[in-house]
Amino acid sequence: MDKKINMSCFYKKTTVQKASIIIFFSFIFLNNGYSQDFKLAGIHYVNYPKSKIKDVSRSQETLFQEFGAFVNFPKKLKNDKTTLINSFGYGFVEATMYNFTQPQTNEYEIKLQEFYYKLMLLHKWNEKWSLLVNLKPTLASDFKRKLSLDDFVFQGAVIATRKINDKFKIGAGVASSIRWGSPRVIPVVNLHYNNNRHNVNAILPINFKYTYSLFPDEKLKLGVKYARNGAGFNISDDNLPDVDKINYSRANIGVLTNYHLTKILRLEAYGGISTGRIYDVVDFNKNVYKFGSQAAPFFNIGIVLVSPKRK
Repeated sequence: MDKKINMSCFYKKTTVQKASIIIFFSFIFLNNGYSQDFKLAGIHYVNYPKSKIKDVSRSQETLFQEFGAFVNFPKKLKNDKTTLINSFGYGFVEATMYNFTQPQTNEYEIKLQEFYYKLMLLHKWNEKWSLLVNLKPTLASDFKRKLSLDDFVFQGAVIATRKINDKFKIGAGVASSIRWGSPRVIPVVNLHYNNNRHNVNAILPINFKYTYSLFPDEKLKLGVKYARNGAGFNISDDNLPDVDKINYSRANIGVLTNYHLTKILRLEAYGGISTGRIYDVVDFNKNVYKFGSQAAPFFNIGIVLVSPKRK
């Protein structure tokens, strides 16, 4: 009995030690590699309160709640110039619609889910140039019927970046994204600026973030953020028998606060106005019915595991 208990404790200690070693070497890679602010894992919750539908005769409204989680596994290759990052993520969306269905009901909920795998390749050609390749196949559905190819969405990006000086980097490339509600290919511009307590990170026109660090240890960051947000889901619902797919898109603009609870654990809060809210309802004949809702507040809160800051 004592031997079994000891062996059990041994295996538990070994597992913990292996996990600690993996995290430790991930930190080493990140501190000597590409980013001081790389997120190893995280969870977040987003709330979009009621928003009135535009140009309708009835008082129709929508409300969204979203939850997400992800984990990243970085690995530096032997050439010491290339890094692979394997990511796994999950998203849950609860959309509540008021006065939509027939016969008219006060509220109706749709629950949607997505699972994704993301492969990111980072390669440094030399001290000036680097390349990012990002591939992200996604499964998005309400999972009420047998899965098909229509439940899969493929996103990705290729971006080349040049280091201008120690403070500024700029790049350009192309991305395939569903952030506008349906898959589309767009040109993008990559910007990074870091000067003392000022920091800018952007992939335009997808997102933009500026932060200013406070306190001597820079534990607190305040700033502003813009992000284009969108998704598409295959659905099968008896109350919406003609609907095959629901797509949505929005632009979030607001203020953000990042606070380091520890050297590697950070609390993130972001809130403001969600505008440009567009919805596409697609039937089985591929006809698309578009409508929009009014701008409304939103808030986002999460906690992430990050690399320790390089000294």
